[in-house]
Amino acid sequence: MRKRVLWIVGAVLAVAVIAVGVGPWAYAKFFHGDQPDALGLTGEASGASGSLAGNWTVVPESAAGYEVWETLNGQRVFVRGQTQDVTGTATVEDSTLTAGTVEVDVASIATDSERRDAMFDMMIMNTGSFPTATFELTEPIDLSTVPEDGSTISVPVAGKLTLRGQTRDVTSTFDIRRSGERLETAGAIGVAWTDYQVQKPTTFPNIVVEDAGQVQFSIVLGKS
Repeated sequence: MRKRVLWIVGAVLAVAVIAVGVGPWAYAKFFHGDQPDALGLTGEASGASGSLAGNWTVVPESAAGYEVWETLNGQRVFVRGQTQDVTGTATVEDSTLTAGTVEVDVASIATDSERRDAMFDMMIMNTGSFPTATFELTEPIDLSTVPEDGSTISVPVAGKLTLRGQTRDVTSTFDIRRSGERLETAGAIGVAWTDYQVQKPTTFPNIVVEDAGQVQFSIVLGKS
């Protein structure tokens, strides 16, 4: 009888060890969900046509979202939320982008989990009070070096990013290309959540969300 009890106790301890060691890995592999690719320039570009100068509008193929990393008992995984509910305008004078604004409907950003999205909407971003996020260009960008054959260049960009009602100056590097009559750009802006008074979720103490993440975007502009 004593041997049987020891065997049962040993089996329970073995299961516990496996759960602790394999559990995070299993979460990342099977329960975390398939995450979309990071936003970027997609598809093949054709040669440029038409003039750069003029007014431009964000078209429906555009998308924006966020990427955060979290750790579950030592297993590091990422989460991406995305939306195509993006609007905006830009102005090009000669070959210089002189103005540009992009606005994102934050409440429409979705991940693979409705429960996570509900927490994001209510507790984290408070979309009822702050329904949109915006990026506004603050320094002109020289587009004269953007190739007309559809290839991509990377350019430094300065602007103001507004999240949850908080506006901060940001700089990043954007990929830009011309394709047909369209102007396309994509990139990511690193953000520290506390800079925008975004509170990290603490509902589940074994899941730790990192202090910084990214705002990602893929913007397609067509002539107005």
